[in-house]
Amino acid sequence: MTVRLRRIESASDTTSLAEALEADGAAIVSQALSPAQRATLNEDLDRALDGIEPGLRHPPSQFFVEFYGSKTIRIDGLPGKSEAFVDLLEDSFMTRIADRLILPHCQHYLLNTAQLIQIGPGESNQWLHRDENAWSHLAPAHLLQVEAMFALTRFTRENGCTRVVPGSHRWDSDREATEDEIGHAEMDAGDALVYLGSTIHGGGANTTSDEWRRGMFFGFVVGWLRTEENLYLTVPFEKARAMPEIVRERLGYRAHDGIGVVDVGDPMALFQ
Repeated sequence: MTVRLRRIESASDTTSLAEALEADGAAIVSQALSPAQRATLNEDLDRALDGIEPGLRHPPSQFFVEFYGSKTIRIDGLPGKSEAFVDLLEDSFMTRIADRLILPHCQHYLLNTAQLIQIGPGESNQWLHRDENAWSHLAPAHLLQVEAMFALTRFTRENGCTRVVPGSHRWDSDREATEDEIGHAEMDAGDALVYLGSTIHGGGANTTSDEWRRGMFFGFVVGWLRTEENLYLTVPFEKARAMPEIVRERLGYRAHDGIGVVDVGDPMALFQ
């Protein structure tokens, strides 16, 4: 049995995507990036990748060495490496879907992480997981995050397209997916797989001999959680100073009530 993922046109209103996510936990947005956006992002990321080898450079534990793969290149801090990414962070269908799904549960939401994930030939399947497992000590009563994997090159089953389990956002936490429940997010360059933090997914195996699968992973989390990426360090402060106020807010420079204060006040004062 082939598991099919819903496809939403990028010009569709937010309601269509929200309904698909609420029903299935994941959907593909066709041509989420224009050809010009994709070209600029790839140029920016080509420069950022110079000299970077596959594998983790400073793994916090052996678990992450295996989880992230030895034949996959990852870099984060994309707001500080690409102005084209900052434009997406300021206003895109991702900010609009976060406005709808996450903002009801917080004063403002945060960029959780922004990574380039480039899966190389010979990489194995990543373990299936939920991104919300990063906060496994919580028992969330509502949605914590929404994420997207943008295809910067074509995604195929052979080169490691993302595997995703539609409907798993409604499952009990200990239920595991069977092979016939796993869908494969095959996408053209410019498409994006959007999914909830509670949806089971994982990177696919790259069985090619010479093809790299390049994806850009980013998403948002409620503003009262600590983000996976330490954006205060991955994005230089002087670069943040030049960014729009809404982008600085999404990088974490606005207090959420009493969380994240500086001098017992709002960090936004640092930019005045």
